Amino acid sequence: MLKKYNSCSLFEKMATSIARKLCSSSVNVGQQLKLNCFKLCIRREQHNLTPARFFTTPAIKYRTGTKSRAALLVSGTLSFALLGINFGKKDEEAVDPLTQKYRDARLAHMRQDLKEADNLYHECLKLASHLVEAKDITEEKFLTARILMYDGLADIAMQTGQIETAEALYKDTMKGCLQQGMDINHNTIVEISLKLASIYAIIGKKQEAEAGYLFCIQTQTPKLKTKMKQAKDAGIRPDLDEQEKDTAALLGMALGSYGRFLLYEKRYTEALPMFKQACAYADYILGPKSNQYIVVLNDLATLYIVTNRLSEAEQLLEEGIMLSNNFDLAEGAALYCNLGAVHLRKGKIPEATKTCQLALEFAKKFDHKMAYQMAESCLKKCESLKSGKPTEE
Repeated sequence: MLKKYNSCSLFEKMATSIARKLCSSSVNVGQQLKLNCFKLCIRREQHNLTPARFFTTPAIKYRTGTKSRAALLVSGTLSFALLGINFGKKDEEAVDPLTQKYRDARLAHMRQDLKEADNLYHECLKLASHLVEAKDITEEKFLTARILMYDGLADIAMQTGQIETAEALYKDTMKGCLQQGMDINHNTIVEISLKLASIYAIIGKKQEAEAGYLFCIQTQTPKLKTKMKQAKDAGIRPDLDEQEKDTAALLGMALGSYGRFLLYEKRYTEALPMFKQACAYADYILGPKSNQYIVVLNDLATLYIVTNRLSEAEQLLEEGIMLSNNFDLAEGAALYCNLGAVHLRKGKIPEATKTCQLALEFAKKFDHKMAYQMAESCLKKCESLKSGKPTEE
């Protein structure tokens, strides 16, 4: 039974009941209730702002081993460009100490040196406090620093499996943005909302998660409606400026994340259009040569596999594998694994063995730990089937 986590739960329960009666991928009454509820939650945060000078930073612990699946749902730290601000001077050659330290933190984070990144984010926070007290930066820039550092720390918390810490930090990040006067429909608020929705999905707050995904999708879609229609009518790719590309990228991530949520909930009919639209946006923004396009292609193929549309799954996986081989994309390892699963379902054990062996080699080449484990499992199943021994599902 779902617990009442906050005052929005009653609205969400009503919304879910209605939404499940209306088997449609378009906006319906239930979805609108969820969307309104999520906006209400954000506005509630806006009226319960934490003063910028009194944020607290929880300590982050580190775990060895592979990343948790939570890490796969995080889209990355906020950028200066997305927020539309920076700390330093306009002269690119003169970088102020706070900006430089933040860049160092981001680089460490990108290298997956999480302990170093965490230390640097905390150093940035201390430096920002010192600079604002000395009146070397404005209160606005101080708040900007807090927003960026808290978002980075929240991402680290997600990657290290500290979900509650991540949730608190993302909420504080959102409060800081709203305190700066940022509009509820701003791309930054949407990005944080997407991260929170993913957290809710992980910890089983299904109604809150769905409300978050719907908020992100329904907030971003109207921003691109005119450009997308013009491109579709002309039969060309949409010509998007940088801000519109950010908008489209977030929309694509929201569609893919919501599709995975629906897939996990076995709401396959609803998941299908989400994945198809996510594929389209990944193609528009990043092109078929990107890992993100391959990820969404693999999601769609997975949906086809679980709904026993094996021929369509096989066709998609082969397309993705061809792209992965041509452009040296790491996510090709996961495609090989799923193609092996298709062959197994069709009873083609020799083909499955060959494909899963290729998956193993691909995963080893790119240090793709999850795909490596999947490939090993696939090969064990192939061996068991060859020997006539029962296999564990």
